[in-house]
Amino acid sequence: MTYAFGDTDLARERLGLVADAFEAPTRALLRDLPAGGYRYVIDMGCGPGFTTALLREAIPHSFATGIDASPAMIAEARERVPDAHFTVADVTAELALPAHLIYARLLLGHLPDPRSALASWARALRVGGLVVCEEPVRYRSDDPLFARYEEVVTAVVAARGATLWAGPALDDDPPQCRRALDRVVEHPVPAARAAAMFWRNAATWGGDAVLVDALREMERADRPDVVMWELRQTVWIKIGE
Repeated sequence: MTYAFGDTDLARERLGLVADAFEAPTRALLRDLPAGGYRYVIDMGCGPGFTTALLREAIPHSFATGIDASPAMIAEARERVPDAHFTVADVTAELALPAHLIYARLLLGHLPDPRSALASWARALRVGGLVVCEEPVRYRSDDPLFARYEEVVTAVVAARGATLWAGPALDDDPPQCRRALDRVVEHPVPAARAAAMFWRNAATWGGDAVLVDALREMERADRPDVVMWELRQTVWIKIGE
């Protein structure tokens, strides 16, 4: 599969903003994982390696592998996290080697069949291993500009057979797994930061110029209000083969 939001310089710049915006809830999730010897860790859809770096920091004695379909993303990830391994591959393909922990953030919403992906990942886990996912439920804002952007970006993702708001994909347990943690956290993101992420996205996939310009102006205005994200964090532990 290819990423709906591209892998251009602008797209990778946007992912840097995303990484900064959501670093705090991801750190909290990794701190709250069940204790275990997670030796082989896989970062699905690793992009330019920001999440891989967090995984290496949280589980320092692990061997981390980042998987992404984009050679450009993987090249940047290798520079960012030189002590991890990275490979260009399809995150929906069956994994050749077993793992102790498989992590994905904001990825399932780009997959046409997220439940099949979760089942595939679970099959690759050793007993006692974890599947760890973070997916957006929605974001809350009264600004009509953000509502307009959401309408457009949802259509872009839907045109590729996926669903942007993938929180419900976490409702079902993968085979041979039980739920160890499931919560929705509210995470405020400054409106200017949200606008910065959004206009880069719209520009990458050719969004209308009026929308891009309005979002760029919102970023420059550095407004004090926030967009409230609801982020679902779910962890499964494998209990049998």
